[in-house]
Amino acid sequence: MDDKIELNRRMSETLEAMAQALFKAWFVDFEPVRAKMEGRWRRGESLPGLPAHLYDLFPDRLVPSELGEIPEGWEVASLPSLVEINPPRALRKGEIAPYLDMANMPTRGHVPDEIVERPFSSGARFINGDTLLARITPSLENGKTAFVDFLQDGQIGWGSTEYIVLRSKPPLPEEFAYCLARSATFREFAIQNMTGTSGRQRVQADALEHFKLPQIPIPIAEAFGHAVKPLFRKASAAVRESRTLAALRNALLPKLISGTIRVKDAEQFLKERGL
Repeated sequence: MDDKIELNRRMSETLEAMAQALFKAWFVDFEPVRAKMEGRWRRGESLPGLPAHLYDLFPDRLVPSELGEIPEGWEVASLPSLVEINPPRALRKGEIAPYLDMANMPTRGHVPDEIVERPFSSGARFINGDTLLARITPSLENGKTAFVDFLQDGQIGWGSTEYIVLRSKPPLPEEFAYCLARSATFREFAIQNMTGTSGRQRVQADALEHFKLPQIPIPIAEAFGHAVKPLFRKASAAVRESRTLAALRNALLPKLISGTIRVKDAEQFLKERGL
């Protein structure tokens, strides 16, 4: 069971790394455009990570902009044009709701370690598809960021007042905001715009409004969503399975040690559950 948990952990990290690599290739390095410019691509051909038909969506030239070179025809946009910052969510005071504290915010991967039920008092509110960014030092520098896909349909969760909630605007997929929040350029901008006293510095939501990035054409935004959504689903499924395995392991181990059940009984128990 421990081996399977470790395998799931590595698989989840690999799947998310694939999504991040795709984000960087398409929207930071503009690799499809460079492949056309450098003659590494001809119509009808594929290159690693991008089917041939998707190359037609990208231009074949980079042009100067205030961000440096960007694909021809793409415009420079401010963050609020593409991503909502702290969108409103309704949650009544005292209402029991899923709660994510700062200690369980992941520094790697998008899935929190643990969610608990707690009466709402005050703090960030979020729904599935939102991205949570820890805005205070040292949590921001440590990479505490989560993608919300652990709630029930229609459920609203809440957490620390030190979270900033981000949500991609259509046609960008919800995962775009998370990949952006994990990107080096965005994190450097957020860290450089932290204010406050030593040891209690934080980035304000309105500071992030000044972050600029290329406006993604609709067909490419939709293609990115088709590519990354299955990766996030598989990564989340692996984490959920590991939690189940860990709970079973913790329940079985004391019984095995005490002799209440035998190894063969435990093996049969797991076999009946497809494990």
